Amino acid sequence: MAVVAVHGRHLPERYQQLLLIALGETVVSIGLTYTHHHSSPAETTALVITFLSSVLLCRIYFYRTGQILAEAVEVSSNPALLGQRIGAAHVFMVIGIVFIAVGSEDVLARPGGRVQAAWLVVILGGPAVFLFGRIRLERCVFDRLAVRRFVGIAALVLLAPPLYFGPPLLAAVAAAVVLLGIALADAWKAAGRPPEAPSPAA
Repeated sequence: MAVVAVHGRHLPERYQQLLLIALGETVVSIGLTYTHHHSSPAETTALVITFLSSVLLCRIYFYRTGQILAEAVEVSSNPALLGQRIGAAHVFMVIGIVFIAVGSEDVLARPGGRVQAAWLVVILGGPAVFLFGRIRLERCVFDRLAVRRFVGIAALVLLAPPLYFGPPLLAAVAAAVVLLGIALADAWKAAGRPPEAPSPAA
């Protein structure tokens, strides 16, 4: 029973705190980078896009699944195993956030001009890795695959070739639009429906 209590309440809360710290560090990092530049309209736009992307990531994370992690572990037939799987999902999401932070700094440093391949990897790859982790998290809590997140990853991949010929800021805007689309789809699905109870497989 003690093991269930530790995994059911404390561990999911620690995972959530870790993810929120990573998102907060992203905003702080890009803010500090912004203060060391001349603050052109393009750089200001990059700052706003980074902040909005962080808000969207938070919204996508907490959309029902992130809210009931503790409850999912408590009703699980194998709390320890489910706790480990939830932890692995959070690792992917935090890695994605780190990529996003690196990409945001690149965008802020040079919002115009042609994007470099490595920059495009982190600008679009960061949200994709985050969504992959979020897919794993939803599989843990509801034992299903989140189709909307797969669509988001596919959109990011398909956008990469044309965005390679544009400026870094355009790639950041495109990534934010994909995240916005997922957040809006989540809100549309949740509208007028009762909160869903967890149904973990483990």
